Amino acid sequence: MGKVVAAVFTTHVPRLMILDPAARRAYMGRNITTFYDAMPRLERERLSDLAFDTFLLIDTHWFTTLEYVLNAHERLSGVYTSEELPAMLHDLEYDYAGDAELARGVETEARIRGIRAIASAHRNLPVHYPTLNVMHYLNPGAHRRVLSVSVCQTASVKNDLAFGAAIGQAIWKSNRRVVIVASGGMSHKFWDYDQILDRASASPDDISSTANRLYDERIMEWFKQGRHGAVLGAADDYRAHCSPEGRFSHYIVMCGAMGADAWNWRGEQFGNYEAAIGTGQAIFFFQPPTLGAVRAAA
Repeated sequence: MGKVVAAVFTTHVPRLMILDPAARRAYMGRNITTFYDAMPRLERERLSDLAFDTFLLIDTHWFTTLEYVLNAHERLSGVYTSEELPAMLHDLEYDYAGDAELARGVETEARIRGIRAIASAHRNLPVHYPTLNVMHYLNPGAHRRVLSVSVCQTASVKNDLAFGAAIGQAIWKSNRRVVIVASGGMSHKFWDYDQILDRASASPDDISSTANRLYDERIMEWFKQGRHGAVLGAADDYRAHCSPEGRFSHYIVMCGAMGADAWNWRGEQFGNYEAAIGTGQAIFFFQPPTLGAVRAAA
């Protein structure tokens, strides 16, 4: 019997891959992101000693249209350059074991439930930077399998929860111990072309909208309290007013896998709530109350 041993809601912003300190200062100016320290600390303090096999990662840059898609390649390897920001994110070599077996298990469970989903091993299926940036930090030795999963841009909150439930059931039926990762931001409105470079700091003062910032802060407080039912109750409104990244499907699918409004794990924040050229970004680690019992010696 498989199990979800932890869950992560995390930023994947391209600036994570600016490795030179001087270049970081040149880009972000007066307020440099805390995520350079927060992500390694999360891996070191919460994940490195945790007994699990696979990161199942919901990738907000992998937009599909007709169905949910899971990467069913046995290996995810290549060299990545971002078409969006090639100067910031380029020539990133990666090589991870995939989890084709779990991908097919989720596909089967989804179809049993009448949900359109496919486990794809088609040649040259791309891997996007919300998967790669996060795995760079959270899977530094490439010791864990990586299953990258799309968000479906035509899906409702109800659809996302149903697909998430299929993921949760497929994990339970498997022999896998899994960490689910929702890779994406919060409110997602960029500054316009003429202002964007002047508002590139990590300071929350550079969130593009005060209303967006306040809504993000409300969502984060619910994360901390483990009030996932409250987050789901606001999800349609949050989508409508704050245009969250990936339509917030990364979180909603994860929440569906964890039991939807019955899920009550509290979120532990790593790093600060930050702006990224207008958008809201944060990192939260969710653990069961008995996390110590699921840690294991390597």
